[in-house]
Amino acid sequence: MARKKKEKAPVQADLPENTVFITITADILQETDAAILIRCGEVEDWLPLSQIEFTGTKGDTGVVINLPEWLGDEKGLTDGMGAAPAPTDAEQADASGEDDAATDEPGASAVANDQNWLRQETITVTQELTQAEKAEYAEEMARLDDEIEELETERDRVSKALKKQIDAKEDERRALSKVVREGTETREIFCDLVADYNTCEMVWTDAHPPHEEVRRRKMTAEERQLPLTMNTRPDSVGQPSDDEPDSSKEQPDDAPGFDAHDADVTGEDTAADDGPDDADLDPDYPHIPPMAAHADAEAVQ
Repeated sequence: MARKKKEKAPVQADLPENTVFITITADILQETDAAILIRCGEVEDWLPLSQIEFTGTKGDTGVVINLPEWLGDEKGLTDGMGAAPAPTDAEQADASGEDDAATDEPGASAVANDQNWLRQETITVTQELTQAEKAEYAEEMARLDDEIEELETERDRVSKALKKQIDAKEDERRALSKVVREGTETREIFCDLVADYNTCEMVWTDAHPPHEEVRRRKMTAEERQLPLTMNTRPDSVGQPSDDEPDSSKEQPDDAPGFDAHDADVTGEDTAADDGPDDADLDPDYPHIPPMAAHADAEAVQ
């Protein structure tokens, strides 16, 4: 035989007879000897038992509670709050014949007669995995392991390449730091070498304008020997003139510039062409008559 459910005792407030009451409908969440925790709409708060009248206990929903108007103002509760809206005449007529069909409709939520539906919401719970879900998650883990391995390999490759670039940049920076610290730099400069017999020095000047002096040093004993003629800087440095014939090719006897007294033709020795004559000397370069330069050189010796 089923045990009869214990009847709930009503709670009566001990208040003056002229107290103005309001009525709300709420769910009882917790209870103590002095108060109950209720939820009414969006309000969730404690109500003292000495100030309210209701019939119910913890876990009950849709409980009608009478409380003083001043307490309702303090808690943010208004008269009629939490009660379901009264159905219209059409809704009452439809409910009389469609209550049974509504519970059988797919997707409809079944609500017992002694429960009050409030709203729909999404909650987070912990549930057991099925075998199919476990297998699916295992495959996903294996795929992620492969992707992680590929990314780690790519990271190592990129890291090595970046390290090489960083090392090269650091070497370049160290070289620049040394140049800045010492204030000098080793460079290759295309120069003209001039023998200055006035000072008995070998002088290197930049082959390109403005022909700045790059270096000079004292002549050796061999270098102090005066040449028969003085050479001048050629007009086009390092490039043969287009008008000059190529000496590597054999020229005919009647070709322009052919010397009929050439040693190969006449058998006679001719004076070597040691350079242009004095009329071709460049005025920008120091020129000293051979005899004067020879005298100066001997004076230095």
